[in-house]
Amino acid sequence: MNTETREQIRNALVAFLGDRPTRAFSVSEMTRKRDIRQAVDAEFDESHVKDALAVLMGFGLVRAVPRKLAGLDDYQATAEGVVFRERNLP
Repeated sequence: MNTETREQIRNALVAFLGDRPTRAFSVSEMTRKRDIRQAVDAEFDESHVKDALAVLMGFGLVRAVPRKLAGLDDYQATAEGVVFRERNLP
């Protein structure tokens, strides 16, 4: 996967999560969302979404929200992520 596609995935995730800051989503939910799929020009899977989320967490734009009893994480936009989305993404 090339750099441009990875950037498209990151931007699509920030836009999607930034528009819904009160809810946390699983990797599989985000991978299936039409809004995210339409924003990216290439095919991608859950591993690409996980990689993009790791980068976004490193930038402080997304945070992991542990699911009780499941041992899995959901992901939610941080305040910085919402501001980034509002200022930088259409």
